[in-house]
Amino acid sequence: MESKNVRRVVAMVVQRPDGKILLLQRSPDRSYDPNKWSVSTGHIEDDEDPHEAAIRELKEELGIDAKPSKEGRLVVVDSYENPLHVYTFLFSIDILKVELNLEHNDYAWIEPTDVYNYDRVDKLEDDLAALDLL
Repeated sequence: MESKNVRRVVAMVVQRPDGKILLLQRSPDRSYDPNKWSVSTGHIEDDEDPHEAAIRELKEELGIDAKPSKEGRLVVVDSYENPLHVYTFLFSIDILKVELNLEHNDYAWIEPTDVYNYDRVDKLEDDLAALDLL
């Protein structure tokens, strides 16, 4: 059983058929990691399954209505005030346009190994590794 201090989130990696993944720049007014690069993420509600949260959050954040093609390993991040449990999901999607909401101000399609060239959120490479992308 998880402690009440643990924050549960989902990380949704969107990947095109050419292997490139979608990287998003967080808006400057975000409370956590403003301006840093990440994948689509979101909080899991108390009574919500991580799989369902991933589908909901991807629709809310990017307007993408899809189901994950793969569930990755759990990533534990302990560098914040409270531990963070990140449930990782891969969405293999052939999309041409990305619809950003107020949570992000830019995006890029990159090779997974290029993630090291970005000012990224803590442990983003672990999220990609959990899905066997690194």
